Amino acid sequence: MDVRLANAKDAYAVRLVGLRTWPATYGPIAGADYVSYGLARWWSPEAVRRSIEGQGTFVAVAGDDVVGTATVGELDGSPVLWKLYVLPDFHGFGIGSALLEAVLASLPPGADRLRLSYVDGNDEAERFYRRRGFVEVARHPDPEGPDGIWMEKMLA
Repeated sequence: MDVRLANAKDAYAVRLVGLRTWPATYGPIAGADYVSYGLARWWSPEAVRRSIEGQGTFVAVAGDDVVGTATVGELDGSPVLWKLYVLPDFHGFGIGSALLEAVLASLPPGADRLRLSYVDGNDEAERFYRRRGFVEVARHPDPEGPDGIWMEKMLA
């Protein structure tokens, strides 16, 4: 397995990761309408293309297939992990950890924290991030679905 920055040729495969992970992840938590909304907003061809062009999207590749993706950006001057998804059949093989490590290594010098938000009820995400040193710092209501929970990891 290899983790690298995504390029324009990866756009379709990155989008497929979203199309395959979102229904399985958020359908049971928030329902079909939330899944449809999220796919249209964050996983549209245009949204994926913009994230790749912004040089903040990583892919995990096994053989010739993209099996996971992570996107990092910025909010209020702080780095934010916007997405980290691994195809369900590839959970438990260290792919999410490898993507997170690539994101952390890409942060600008002097970055003192990495923030992220996950959906309340996504217990798998909560466990994953807590095991890697993230702590809850805030909750925010989401009119489109379950509350968002913000976490951050302080960096040395």
